[in-house]
Amino acid sequence: MGRKLPRGQRTVLEGVARLVREGLAPTSHDLTALLGLRPQTLRQHLEALARKGLVILHPRGHGRPTHVELTPEGRLLAGLAIPVVGRIPAGPLEEALEEVEGLIPIPGRPNLFALVVEGDSMAEYLLEGDVVVVERGVRPRRGEIAAVLHQGKTTLKYVYPEGEEVVLKPHNPAYPTLRLPAREVEVQGVFRFLLRGREGLEALGLLERR
Repeated sequence: MGRKLPRGQRTVLEGVARLVREGLAPTSHDLTALLGLRPQTLRQHLEALARKGLVILHPRGHGRPTHVELTPEGRLLAGLAIPVVGRIPAGPLEEALEEVEGLIPIPGRPNLFALVVEGDSMAEYLLEGDVVVVERGVRPRRGEIAAVLHQGKTTLKYVYPEGEEVVLKPHNPAYPTLRLPAREVEVQGVFRFLLRGREGLEALGLLERR
């Protein structure tokens, strides 16, 4: 997700993403007009992006412009998708998973990622199988939902900082409130929005496999 590209390749990838956001199926002709690049220079950048697995090039024959398709990795790097990086229990703490399972093809930004909810400690607000999008690199305000890491395990709870401790509260009253030393708790991301039901997302084609 933090992959670096040379300036020219980054410019071309951003140009492809801009055209996709406008609802177009980009071609080499579109990109030449948009970016003001010489056709030979554009072709070199596109071929480099293709070798890196970020675009797929679809030549249409001599004299006709090549169609450019973003791969899932390209969509992710261009900010056109949010990565699903694993599962997070909304119940007892379980081992954190950090492998990318798929992509949600909606506009995102580099500090957003998604997690699949497991367990029912946040029911009826968050249900098992829901996909939650969280933002990393920010501190939760008092009472916000956050993904937190403690001793190598992760959970999703309401967060209440209290001096040298932090209180993690479930939504479901059947589960206990956790009180932990603040120095031992790492906020992985603050809840931003919810996509209801992983199966529903897959059925609608809103969850792409990498």
